[in-house]
Amino acid sequence: TAVSFLLPEAIADFQRLHPSIRFVVKEAGSREVEADVMDEQLELGIVTLPIHPQWADGLDVVPLVTDHIVAVAATGHPILGLDSVRLADLAGQSVVGFEAGSAIRQLIDGALREAGVQMNVLMELRSIPAILQMVMSTRSLAFVSRLSLVQVDPRIEMLDVEGLGIEREMAVICKRDRPLSAGSMAFLERLRRDSQA
Repeated sequence: TAVSFLLPEAIADFQRLHPSIRFVVKEAGSREVEADVMDEQLELGIVTLPIHPQWADGLDVVPLVTDHIVAVAATGHPILGLDSVRLADLAGQSVVGFEAGSAIRQLIDGALREAGVQMNVLMELRSIPAILQMVMSTRSLAFVSRLSLVQVDPRIEMLDVEGLGIEREMAVICKRDRPLSAGSMAFLERLRRDSQA
């Protein structure tokens, strides 16, 4: 989500002001990003909160954005014909999910479990574009970031599921007590300003 939908504009604007700064961007799950920041392979990371307890004492956390996770279906899916979609209507539906163990998948599974909904996970993927393509191909449902639906294929429709609200907090992390480079510090300040706008 961060690499595809939060960072491109921020990086482009920042590079216009600081053309000599070079970005090395790694796309990975939150737990891997946390480990890379702790191991000083990355100076900054964007992750889904909460931080894994293993790293919580060693990372500084700057809240960035509240992201809404929404259900989607391909145009023509029978569930879109319902006047309103209730939690019970999701039970047994086929779903394309994020990778098991990822922070976002744990959040989605936890919300569905709490709502008493059991869905049929057909496959697990890492990227939102791949998930959306599979939603269109397999006629399955999926749960994705609302941020990702800004420029989505018109054949994908968002479902308003009564009684289901899934949110996640995303934050920028850096290693505690490790001085940031001037470029990373300036970019962190840019992200902080954007999140408060």
